[in-house]
Amino acid sequence: MLLIALMMVMPVVAQDVADDDEVLISVPNNNDYVAIPKTAGADSLSLAAQATNSNVGLQHKKVAVVLSGGGALGAIHVGALKVIEEVGIPVDLVVGTSMGSIVGALYSVGYNSDDIATMFHTMNWTDLFLDRENQDRLTLSDRHARNTYIYDRGFYVGSGVDPQPGGLIRGTNVEKAFEYYLHGHTDSINFLTDLPRQFACVATDLVTDSEVDLTSGYLVKSIRASMSIPGVFTPMHFGDMVLVDGGAKNNFPADVARKLGADYVIGVKFELGLGTDREYRSLMDVMERSAGSDVSRRARDNEKYCDVLIKVPVRGYSSGSFGRNALDSLMMRGEVAAREKIDSIRVLKGLAGVDPNGDYTIHLRDMSKLPLSLDEEDGGLIDVRKNNTIEASLGARFDNEDLVALKLRGRYFLGGKVNKELDLTLRLGLRSMLRLDINLEPWTFRKMGVSYEFWYKYCDLYTKGHRSNNLSLIYQKANVKLLQLDAMNFDCELGVGWEHYHFFKGLWNEHSTMTFPVNEHYFNYHLRLRYNNEDERYFTRSGMRAEARYDYFTDNFAQWKGHGGIHAVMAMWQMTFAITQSTHIRPLVQGRMLFGDDIPTTLGNVAGGISYGKYFPQQLPMEGFGHFEFFDKTLLRASLRVQQRVTGRHYLMLDGSVVEHNTKLSDIFDRKPLWGVQLSYFYNSGIAGPLGCTLGWSSHTHRLNFFVTLGMEF
Repeated sequence: MLLIALMMVMPVVAQDVADDDEVLISVPNNNDYVAIPKTAGADSLSLAAQATNSNVGLQHKKVAVVLSGGGALGAIHVGALKVIEEVGIPVDLVVGTSMGSIVGALYSVGYNSDDIATMFHTMNWTDLFLDRENQDRLTLSDRHARNTYIYDRGFYVGSGVDPQPGGLIRGTNVEKAFEYYLHGHTDSINFLTDLPRQFACVATDLVTDSEVDLTSGYLVKSIRASMSIPGVFTPMHFGDMVLVDGGAKNNFPADVARKLGADYVIGVKFELGLGTDREYRSLMDVMERSAGSDVSRRARDNEKYCDVLIKVPVRGYSSGSFGRNALDSLMMRGEVAAREKIDSIRVLKGLAGVDPNGDYTIHLRDMSKLPLSLDEEDGGLIDVRKNNTIEASLGARFDNEDLVALKLRGRYFLGGKVNKELDLTLRLGLRSMLRLDINLEPWTFRKMGVSYEFWYKYCDLYTKGHRSNNLSLIYQKANVKLLQLDAMNFDCELGVGWEHYHFFKGLWNEHSTMTFPVNEHYFNYHLRLRYNNEDERYFTRSGMRAEARYDYFTDNFAQWKGHGGIHAVMAMWQMTFAITQSTHIRPLVQGRMLFGDDIPTTLGNVAGGISYGKYFPQQLPMEGFGHFEFFDKTLLRASLRVQQRVTGRHYLMLDGSVVEHNTKLSDIFDRKPLWGVQLSYFYNSGIAGPLGCTLGWSSHTHRLNFFVTLGMEF
């Protein structure tokens, strides 16, 4: 979470710089960037404006709008622009820094304030600030793996050179989003002549420690440079310049608007305001207050260039307040503050010589005609491999049963005629694991390979609702993947495996009815089919998930203890239905059946807890059962979840299930069914996964159980 805090805090930074500091600008010269130092006797930005004949064709004085940086606080600009549109004053030039450059670019290409408000609401800001690929376009196995990690990063090895080092996040999703919304203006252009409204944005050159005002080049990359938080986003390389967030030098660039020929300037900036000592006790409060742009001399000095200055109070919000309600509130505050200045804006409209009957609105973009998604035009599967790269991933989780757990993964893609992949995964916690995979991909999305897993597990086993066994065990598994077909929503695997259990001396009591041998191993042949088109893993709103698996277990590749082997069949189906926009139901039907004699305990049906395969590979979750135990050879489970989004990212979930079990399928309904219920609250943190707690009760245990979980399941 510290990473996210840094990401959101840095855009509000605006360091003090002297008025005579050197400034580098870009001017049109065959669509390249030309750096010109600001000297005592030259106004380079004015020269840039003259070079583009920026005032030619105007029938009124040139009006500019200046938008400050500030992360989520930049939502205030949307509300302010709404009032400016209502007054009908023409906006000829937009100048912005960081988030102000994002809003400014969208406004300059022809979107209006309502369009930009819609974008703020529909953007997944967590995914936008990360490098993760669109989950809908990953293969099923890659999608499942990505849903267990909070951070992924690729590194070039060997002769490969990382083209953009120097940051935790490359910003690929940010660039994709800009290319989507700014389509038609993604080639190298002149921002002062080739856009419906003139545009400029501010960045900082790390090489010379100077301000750079971008007025030409690639619009998407210029915006990306203006909001590149140092150390978080990788810098943008433009020729000899290495550009990062413009807020470090000029977070409120009203002076740039004047130098580009603006006759009148309307400025929009946030105001943190003064607080009491009790309001600066958190890390976020202290960092934002100490680094906020409103305590910067440069930002205050630039207010003098504004004819109308709209200061928006943002107390109670931070640059990381990207929640729906927070963004709505910030937009409203921007609108309210602008309405307080509406008379001044009207006076300015008259001074600018605006035709009272003229229509100066520029709304050239129709949101309804945009593609359905960022990937619609080039949809299809994404091959996440990049030859000669290592992809590193990190996952973290806390719960009151497993305590703290970490998951680390490294994937090395070798490439070649036959794509090769080495995959090493490490889990640290009460359940510790080491896994090594070697995969070959002779055909696209069709794999062959071998894998090995080593687990150490410590757990409590329950019998008829009472704790009966305390187990410590080592579990090993080797698998030969004969063929895997890994598609977008479908996965099929055929393989041969070996499994081994070693049980340490455990604690037993009078409730125990089971015995576990010190060592037990078996071979298996297996076929697994999976289908999943759910929109997301933890807070699903649409889609279906289904799985079927068949295993044949032996001790010598043919038989089990001198007779036929053991057959295991598992099937599951789950569907999500929308009742209202915020209410969904998810019915599920699942079962596992065993056929054969002398079935070992370790292959038996295991159910309980809230996670699949937590202590034994075949373990099924069961609502209301706080712990797991073994059941008869045939087990059927039906459950129903009611998922209610209360507000924003807050969810309530009510789950109920009925379980039938017996030795034979024909006798499955002869016993009284077991049932359980549980009520859960979760907060969808996005990058860190679900954060919440669950309270459950079952007819089998006759006791309440309480479970806290923070993070993704793995």
